[in-house]
Amino acid sequence: MRKITKVILIKNAVETLGYFSEQIALELEHLGYDIYFIDYDELYESLNGLPRFAVKGRTALLTFNYIGIGDEEIFQDESGRFIWEKYEMKYLNILVDHPLYYHTKLMSALPRMTIFCVDKEHVGYIRRFYPGLKVKFLPLAGNVRLDGEGYRAGEHRKSDVMMTEYDKIPNYERELIPYENRKYDLIFTANYVPIEQLESRFLGMDEEYAVFYRGILDDLIANPIQSVDVVMERHIREELGEILDGDIRAAMSGMLFIDLCVRTYFRGEIIRELAEADIKVHVFGADWDRLACKKPQNIIKNSGQVSSAACVDAVRDAKISLNIMPWFKDGAHDRIFTAMLQQTVALTDDSRYLRREFMDGENIVFFSLEGRKYLPDIIWMLLRDEENAMRIAKNGYEKAVCRHTWNFRADTLATEL
Repeated sequence: MRKITKVILIKNAVETLGYFSEQIALELEHLGYDIYFIDYDELYESLNGLPRFAVKGRTALLTFNYIGIGDEEIFQDESGRFIWEKYEMKYLNILVDHPLYYHTKLMSALPRMTIFCVDKEHVGYIRRFYPGLKVKFLPLAGNVRLDGEGYRAGEHRKSDVMMTEYDKIPNYERELIPYENRKYDLIFTANYVPIEQLESRFLGMDEEYAVFYRGILDDLIANPIQSVDVVMERHIREELGEILDGDIRAAMSGMLFIDLCVRTYFRGEIIRELAEADIKVHVFGADWDRLACKKPQNIIKNSGQVSSAACVDAVRDAKISLNIMPWFKDGAHDRIFTAMLQQTVALTDDSRYLRREFMDGENIVFFSLEGRKYLPDIIWMLLRDEENAMRIAKNGYEKAVCRHTWNFRADTLATEL
């Protein structure tokens, strides 16, 4: 008999992560776990119901990016101890960003915590710089549209309550829009952050520091196949010579804006180059009107900030879904699997993990950041040969539905409960 029977999740702290959590909850509930949500929109109501749900030694908290086990005082008692510790909870903590972003938190790990990373390089990074932490690889999964009402704040639901909702999922394929009838040729579902806004960080720096950081950014832009932490470490060692791992780790954690800059640079460059090649790109996300472009009419802004559910709906009505990696070199983004589950062509820059999982031109289409000048030709070929595009989309669906749904990720997570 398993020890953990109850799982607490969190929503409405970060919309996307809450959406993931809702789908994981549905799968865990189907496996027989009792589910409880802490809802940031109704935080006190959620917390007030916690003592009626949690059982000491039989409860786990499943969260993303340290939400609930970070700096939030509301989850701490008067002594500064997390309220979860009263129940001797297990912690499953999924990091969807590079561990660089969580240096301070990784330095003081909680007991009974397993960390999951979405990139195998991130796993190696934690094992090297934070030895002793339990860390595993867990890629994200594809999202589907859930039509049920979901979980209300602080609600304790038994698995049989959700069975009618759960049983809708196997019929999902029959509800998809026929490929030839879809509204959008090409979509991209993500926000834009103006590169000038990020590069303004350089303006307030001492000139020597600005030159050093600019050198790292230029190196990454010139050779985008490189991992961000590898390039950072190389420049640090060139500047300082022999240096301990602890000092390297601390120095890199202060360079987060470089990671943001290089990701934003390529996101903007690719969308601009497609538009200027007369390819219409439907973008779903905020601030695309701030991207400088000679042919802005080809960047079709459907709305500002959009929900995860709205992004799924957009992908369902698209022929090609573009993904630009957030600098994952041995992992994947959920946009890829979400596209596949809608029988939409997943078009993405590659990673070692994706190359192992999929075959270019068979169930996915790859491009490279360094060879992005060829991307317009790849898109034109897919649009002109719709029969081939449909074949790729169908093959991607068959691969994703067997390996890359939240159902399979929940099975992995359950092994730690």
